[in-house]
Amino acid sequence: MKKVALLALLICSLFAKAQLHINPGVDTTDIRNKKVLAFYSSYINDFKSKTKLPDYKKYWSEQDCKNYKNPDPSVYGIGGDYPTYLMAESKTIYYLKPLKDGVFNIKMLGSWTDSLKNNAVMYMTNQFIKVVDDHQIYFIQPIDFYKKDWNKQVFGQVTYYFPKYHQFNRKKSQLLRQQIKDLEKQWSLPPKSITYFFADTYDEIQQLRGFDFTIGMGNADKPMGISNQADNTVFCAGNGENYFHEVVHVYLNPLHPNSPLNEGLAVFYGGSLGRDLSWHTKRLQDYLQLHSEIDLSKLQDFYYMDNYTNPNSTIQGILCNAIYKRDGFQGLKKLMTYTSLNDIFEKEFKIDLKNLNQELRKLIELQ
Repeated sequence: MKKVALLALLICSLFAKAQLHINPGVDTTDIRNKKVLAFYSSYINDFKSKTKLPDYKKYWSEQDCKNYKNPDPSVYGIGGDYPTYLMAESKTIYYLKPLKDGVFNIKMLGSWTDSLKNNAVMYMTNQFIKVVDDHQIYFIQPIDFYKKDWNKQVFGQVTYYFPKYHQFNRKKSQLLRQQIKDLEKQWSLPPKSITYFFADTYDEIQQLRGFDFTIGMGNADKPMGISNQADNTVFCAGNGENYFHEVVHVYLNPLHPNSPLNEGLAVFYGGSLGRDLSWHTKRLQDYLQLHSEIDLSKLQDFYYMDNYTNPNSTIQGILCNAIYKRDGFQGLKKLMTYTSLNDIFEKEFKIDLKNLNQELRKLIELQ
């Protein structure tokens, strides 16, 4: 779910070193509040760039740092590999409340302003900080705070976490287990232990990751997911125990981090937004027939159709599927070694880039 061109365009328009504000009404006179605010501000300001992340040992517990390479599930909370905290030109702490046992609930709003001075909200965090004493303060994993409302089930190599209202479906988990084994065999990969969080709605998943809101929430519910390859973790909603798409990312993204088709490969295997590739392909074909004005030579501009099909990831999936039908799994493996989409068009599909719009439309229509 990570990868829409709109998000990339938004990121490019933002300032990574945005100032952190404190909203009027937040009590800055209380000594403990001051400690929490200083701690949180230091953490946010330690995000300097896409590649320069904070020293997590300064902000997270020893156990969390031992369990996770990235203990903060909100760092990549919107998508891609760009830190959420940098996706705003304005960041404001608007809520700080002491709870019990030295735990504080803190919330921050990240937004940006367009050329007409309209304010657009990117995210609203909802996180927890534990103050033990003057020398010990750290973040609490959201799952640890909400765990009383969640169950745990280990099935094979997958450890599931899900709301208590859900009755675990062993048939779906068995299907995922078989798909994983097939994937490991096809790509000659060793097994991985997967941590898998799922719920009925994406709102629940984002709460578990430390958010009240992220851009894109609030639309009609549909299956959605996101993964953290560094820690072999999957977060998904609406598809229960088998959101194979995100598991594919965990296994295959690390093999070819610079490929422009990582999302397409996951769509090829696991569909997108709860539907398989053929369903999205048919919708894309119908859409393109009705919209002759769309220029597929500018794929970065074709990032939205509606709430149910992402045209960019569908086209990527179509490219993977076309190569698989022609050359099988070895063809897919070769395809993923490319780092340029134009090279793929020219070398694998023999398309003259001058005619990319027409030729790509033909390719899509033939699927």
